Amino acid sequence: MLPRPKNYAIYPAVIPADQPVEMTIVPNERLFLLRENETYDLTVIDVSGDEPDYYEKLSCHTHLSAVAHGGVLCFSYTFSGEQEHTIRLMQGGVLLGEVSVYSLYEDMYGLLALKGDLHSHSHRSDGRRDPAALAGHFREQGYDFFALTDHNRYYTGGEIDEVYEGVKLGITRIRGEEVHAPGSVIHIVHVGGAYSVAERYVNDRESYEREIVEYRAKVPEHIPERFVDRYAKTMWATDKIHEAGGLAIFPHPYWKPSNSMVYNVCDELSELLLTSGMFDAYELSGAMKQPGINRSVALWADLRAEKGLKIPVVGSSDVHRLEESGSFPHSYTICFAADNSHDAIIDAVKAGRTVVIEDTGDEYDRQYRCYGSLRSVAYAHFLLNHFFLERQRICQGEGVAMRNYGMGIVEKELIELQVKQSDDFRDRFFGRKAPVLPDQTMLAFENKWRERQLRGPLTKGSRIDSDKITRQI
Repeated sequence: MLPRPKNYAIYPAVIPADQPVEMTIVPNERLFLLRENETYDLTVIDVSGDEPDYYEKLSCHTHLSAVAHGGVLCFSYTFSGEQEHTIRLMQGGVLLGEVSVYSLYEDMYGLLALKGDLHSHSHRSDGRRDPAALAGHFREQGYDFFALTDHNRYYTGGEIDEVYEGVKLGITRIRGEEVHAPGSVIHIVHVGGAYSVAERYVNDRESYEREIVEYRAKVPEHIPERFVDRYAKTMWATDKIHEAGGLAIFPHPYWKPSNSMVYNVCDELSELLLTSGMFDAYELSGAMKQPGINRSVALWADLRAEKGLKIPVVGSSDVHRLEESGSFPHSYTICFAADNSHDAIIDAVKAGRTVVIEDTGDEYDRQYRCYGSLRSVAYAHFLLNHFFLERQRICQGEGVAMRNYGMGIVEKELIELQVKQSDDFRDRFFGRKAPVLPDQTMLAFENKWRERQLRGPLTKGSRIDSDKITRQI
């Protein structure tokens, strides 16, 4: 994933709506240091503004100017409403660059945007990667959190904790497992719980069978007889997940096991399960291949429209083999949480502060399908284009260092230095930390080489310095 280079950045990039905010435009390279005491023009464009005559009047465009000092441009502005705003930086009618910000209402402002995956597998069940190395692969792709949900194995996450014990990581491990109640084809992803549910039937099958008999008697009368056994076992599993303090996620109803070529859960049973209230979230997108994902989204849309279904949605990879996965790192969740901690992420998912992302396109032309509320999807699109892709480049080295640390090749300090770099970028972007400004040494260096450039043979340099570009002597 390669973001296009930008001449300038603006901080903070996420700001409170309808309040005056101090903004700073800074260069991303020394070449673009702004000239001392020169005036620059700014056009602020409200991307979702009401433009009754957008061909002529451009009433959603606001023009202002500011004077540069110390190589940067500072100005105060009140950004209206909750929306994206594009800011064009110009001088003498020449466009120097564009930056974008997003203004949020109070309930969303202050929350962190986190990228994560709540469904993955290691070689401890049927995956192909080492658990601790898998954490590094996720971080390399810019993930803030992930859950290792090996089949009927909760303990494998502890292997990750042991390898990285005492190391400050930028990625949060969410506790998890994939529950397969014996005798049922319905899979349930359990995340966040304090202990394993699967171990109850793995270690004491007789007690499990006795409890299932009791649960069959609790199945609602409207459930068709052919579904009663699977429904009862789903009731048991989700109850036990909730007793453990976890979330029960309904995953991949349109997954086809290779030996049967029939969808894992039929439409009628999927509808009954999703409307039952047993599940805390629906895995809308993941390792299901098309048209499975299309059917999953259509089912969700129908149930919202016809049944009034209100259930948080998540996107996951269900990754088993990184080298053969069509869903990693292309299907994931963005959640809006108070911080990047285990409990805050679980709370955010439970509250429905999530957006499902399907990442398509190529490395130079990212395309995204986003599912959620209009409000959260609009914000997520901004973040995908201006935050996550930029920050992923910072996280790459961190993920590689994690894997090397697991093999004893590097020291933990290398990881922690890179964690600080990614944290600093995030905090500047969301206004939790002031931007880093050019110092006098940097300014003097660039001024020296600008002057030398202007003395070159019949050239005035690039358009940063002049409209005239001459390459010949």
